Amino acid sequence: MQDLDFKEFEEVSEKTWKQKIQVDLKGKDYNATMITTSDEGVDIKPFYHQESNEDINVPNPKDWHITKHISDHTYHDWDKDVAAGIESFYIEIDKLVDIDSSSLPKVPLLFQFTTADFDKLKTDAQRLYAFDPIQHLVKTGNWISNQNEDFKNHKTYVEKCNTIALDLRFYHNAGGNCVQQLAYGISHLAAYFKNLSFKENQSIDIVVFNSVGTNYFFEIAKIKALKVLINSLCKSEHIHHNIKVVSTSGLIDYSIYDYNVNMLRSTTMSMSAVLGGSNFVCTIPYDKVFKNENDFSSRIAKNQLLILKHESYFDKVENPTDGTYYINSLTKSLAEKALALFKNIEKSGGFIQQLFDGKVQAKLEEQFQKSDQKLDTKEKVMIGVNKYPNEEDHVSGAIEKSIQPAFKKRKTLIKPLIEKRYASKIEQERLASETN
Repeated sequence: MQDLDFKEFEEVSEKTWKQKIQVDLKGKDYNATMITTSDEGVDIKPFYHQESNEDINVPNPKDWHITKHISDHTYHDWDKDVAAGIESFYIEIDKLVDIDSSSLPKVPLLFQFTTADFDKLKTDAQRLYAFDPIQHLVKTGNWISNQNEDFKNHKTYVEKCNTIALDLRFYHNAGGNCVQQLAYGISHLAAYFKNLSFKENQSIDIVVFNSVGTNYFFEIAKIKALKVLINSLCKSEHIHHNIKVVSTSGLIDYSIYDYNVNMLRSTTMSMSAVLGGSNFVCTIPYDKVFKNENDFSSRIAKNQLLILKHESYFDKVENPTDGTYYINSLTKSLAEKALALFKNIEKSGGFIQQLFDGKVQAKLEEQFQKSDQKLDTKEKVMIGVNKYPNEEDHVSGAIEKSIQPAFKKRKTLIKPLIEKRYASKIEQERLASETN
């Protein structure tokens, strides 16, 4: 076969492309017609060209793990899951001592906990431990004990495990846009750095729990920008580090009507998670919002990842997004805007102070309301919710648990972040009509 020679094709400059588009617009304003601005304030252009491309060197891990979430301390079907294709487990429990370690499988395990005997923590190559008292504050409105005690325990945990864990999922599921999630994430990390000291040339693992949404390219760029920002912050603090990203589906984008569409949503979320460079990917079952855990939806969630890995070969190409001008541009824009917001937070007393002042909560609520308004006007589209709804779909009889945000009345130090869903308001109206 003769080698292809493209020398006969004249290169087209970015300026020439833009001029051609302007001619085709026949007098319409280019910026008003062709430029879209995202919630993050990022301008999305109609085309991206190598002339303005900046390579973003954010290597992906060599492999990613199909991960199952476990929250039951009595769980015992580990070997059955491994035989079915599960490659790692994310274990979320209150007390670390609740699980018999002798029964655990020989695969990567991620333990997220709030209580442990920190002096007795043992580590090995297959285990990562996540202790994140700031996440507990954000989630419940209170420290586990108090700030001094929690930070003292956190320091012991970091010294024993050589790990810092950040659970950033609440910033996504409370309604934050990509820039807010990134800025609050590195502010969260900076708050820990202020309480820690590191030995010269010490290398630590930074484990980040991340929620992924349905904005496909933005979510890929968000994970890359997160790594760029963490790298930058660690470099400024002279900290050697390894980043490990644990990505889960964002429940904020799930619906209870036409709930099978959640399978499509969570599939694109998982694709973004892999292409963005996650180490562990956990798909949340499509009926998680309104049904109790069941074997069928858990199997579907696992199979979604098995198909991506073993049939779609999402593990065969190293750094598959390299050279993608659009993703590079998004990554750069998100990182720059998040860094600017992070600097403002630091100037205003730091992240914890902003939480106690209620500013983080107010900004997230404001952004959620903007998105909710776009859903009402159909500027934001959710299939089966505000676009192509199935009027014959009745779900009130299938609901097995509360679909409203869980919140117990109690005295709190700060206003906790509440996980929400965009479809909730429309669903409540439809559910009310079902029962009338």
